[in-house]
Amino acid sequence: MPQGNVTGSALLTDADIEYVNELVRRAGQLAAGMRDGVGISQKTGPQDLVTEADIELSRLIMSHLRERFPGDVIISEEEPHPKDCGTEGRVWLVDPIDGTDNYVRNDGQYAVMVGFLQDGQAAFGWVYAPALDTTYFGGPGSRSWEQTGTQRPRQLDFAPAMTPDAGARVMMGFRDRKSHPWVNELPGIEWVKSGSVGLKVAKILVGQADVFIHLSGKLKVWDTAGPVAIALGAGLEVGQLERDGLEFPLPEIQHHCSVIIGRAGALAWSRACLLRTES
Repeated sequence: MPQGNVTGSALLTDADIEYVNELVRRAGQLAAGMRDGVGISQKTGPQDLVTEADIELSRLIMSHLRERFPGDVIISEEEPHPKDCGTEGRVWLVDPIDGTDNYVRNDGQYAVMVGFLQDGQAAFGWVYAPALDTTYFGGPGSRSWEQTGTQRPRQLDFAPAMTPDAGARVMMGFRDRKSHPWVNELPGIEWVKSGSVGLKVAKILVGQADVFIHLSGKLKVWDTAGPVAIALGAGLEVGQLERDGLEFPLPEIQHHCSVIIGRAGALAWSRACLLRTES
């Protein structure tokens, strides 16, 4: 574990970060252990599933975060969302199983995710991949790290920049590609498959992909808070087709905008390819 306050501020101590590292790993291992025979139900429809593991992990993570950070606002996808919280102060966003469909299919493309916001900005994040027994964590000003099992964390290198006229390894959801069929005609595209948003960012961090693009404006704040913080800590770009940066507009829980996360130059590449095509 890096020494000192890795955030470069008093927001979180190394002990705090290690506490959450252990918590998300414990939760992910619980999910893996519950997988066989887990109860599955629908929330809003057949494309919106929830499992007994989602609920159990949510309770576990929420209870431990409340114990460790009693003065902070803590929000989980699987619990009623407070209507009176805003963007000021310290807020935790929990996605107990990001990629529930992948969890149900048992393809390993799911993750446990926790994001920490300070005054509406992604300050630190955790993504744990049970299938890999690997945690990705970090945030702006603290760099980002990869830890497999209980091994010593490895600092992630900054990836080389993309260029607007080069090809790219792109991750985009099936529904986005179906709604925007012209993206399949873009030259130089290699499509990379992944499930969880957190694992999409992980693929960029370890050099297996270049950019994640979400166009439909349906991502929730717990989908993005952890991955965005880790991406920023590793020198990746985060923004939209129309503007740089990504806001967390609590108490609104949905990003009604495109979301782009990728290597340096990803925003310029996406705008050059996608805005030109849309026009």
